[in-house]
Amino acid sequence: MRPTMATRFVPLLLSLPFAAAAVAQVPQAIPYSRQMDLMVVDSDYDGVWRLMDLNQDGDYNDPGEVVSFYDDLNGPILFTTPTCICCGLDGSVFVGDANTDVITRLRDLNGDGDALDVGEATVYFDPTNQSGVVMSSVQGVTVDLLGRLFLAVANTASGTDHILMLQDLDADGDANDLGEAEIYCLIPGGAGSTGNSLPSKVIAGPDSNLYYSEVGSTGAIAKGIYKLSDLNQNGNCNDPGEVTGFWTPPFVASPSYYGLTVDATGAFYVSDHSNNENVFRAFDADASGTISATEQTVFYHTTGSIWWDMVAKDDLGILLCEAQAPDRITLLRDLNSDGDALDAGEATQAYDSTIAAIHVAPRGMALQRAPMMSLSPAVVQIGNNVDIFVWSARPGDLAAILMSVAPLPPVSVPPFGMLEINPLISAVLTFGIADATGSFVATLPVPNSPTAINSYWFQTLGGDNARLFLSNGVMLTCTP
Repeated sequence: MRPTMATRFVPLLLSLPFAAAAVAQVPQAIPYSRQMDLMVVDSDYDGVWRLMDLNQDGDYNDPGEVVSFYDDLNGPILFTTPTCICCGLDGSVFVGDANTDVITRLRDLNGDGDALDVGEATVYFDPTNQSGVVMSSVQGVTVDLLGRLFLAVANTASGTDHILMLQDLDADGDANDLGEAEIYCLIPGGAGSTGNSLPSKVIAGPDSNLYYSEVGSTGAIAKGIYKLSDLNQNGNCNDPGEVTGFWTPPFVASPSYYGLTVDATGAFYVSDHSNNENVFRAFDADASGTISATEQTVFYHTTGSIWWDMVAKDDLGILLCEAQAPDRITLLRDLNSDGDALDAGEATQAYDSTIAAIHVAPRGMALQRAPMMSLSPAVVQIGNNVDIFVWSARPGDLAAILMSVAPLPPVSVPPFGMLEINPLISAVLTFGIADATGSFVATLPVPNSPTAINSYWFQTLGGDNARLFLSNGVMLTCTP
């Protein structure tokens, strides 16, 4: 085969030196633009499971796909009622315990696939915090683009229900120092008798606002979804007008909205923990800041289930978990684009305790960030530079940047994800090691040569000894 201009250019490009750039820009975090494994907190096991779809068949029921990430029999921190979990930007896993009132930080520092080694499980926040904040009965936790944690706290001890903000300002690995814990929102009307307010889940929305679900039982506060907007930019939402009703799902008797998530399109989903067993979907189509009756639908309905938590996948699938017999995680997908997951084949079992070799009783879930890359600029004139931004799943991961002169329709390559570049005409361009934020940047000088004029495709393979995963594919166009 006669070599093309592009194939003659590849050896020249590979011979060029790469320069390490500064810090990569942080991609959208909630939901992560690219996702990998599912982390599940189990209140029966008192630990965290890592669920991996190694053969990429759409479930976690096969041998080796469920492994222990942390359990308190082998780890240093005791769990009694772990209720919620989230995955941070740096690969940390945060677990909230509603009984011990502790937030635990789990990190797989040696890349062996768990957080059971020395120094991998630490206290991030507890009642000894120097800010003097009381966190009793935490129900939900999320992380925003800046790495701050937000927690839905049903303060059964004092009756002051709130949304708590935690941030490690001095980078010592915890949020127990003075000023690192703050009541971001003292829920209006939430003081008083137990049950007056019960914030059950908090999420960061695509508009940078926070949203939380309210399931208070006394009737003093309307049940539904509320929006928190820091209108005066003073660092909290305790001022008038900063807590507003966002969505009241279709009325049913005694609803309990325990699950709440938002997908990559901006559609919100809430699950009803009561016997109503509905999942509602809503989208603020008119950008009014609230959900009207015409902007919400029943996305899914079943019987015999009690839904605890839900997360949105990057492919727009919705995962629902329940901890009862049988313990399971249900995957909902709107395959025919009719706005629901009520048709045949649209609800499948992503995990089923009656099938899988290991029994998991899921109380809360969170998806890990998968490797991701982007180019800046994506169209460049020859003789100029291109920055290749790479985000790995966690700090310290080794990542290889692959380059090809031809794309490939996404092909499943278990257990590494989807391959999007042609491996027959590709090469390893360079390697990088993710920094403390889980990212690195490589600068590619494009030769000032006519042979460089073409389109090229890049993809990253990154991870550690426990898990290697492919990023998305990106295209670079070199012009005269």
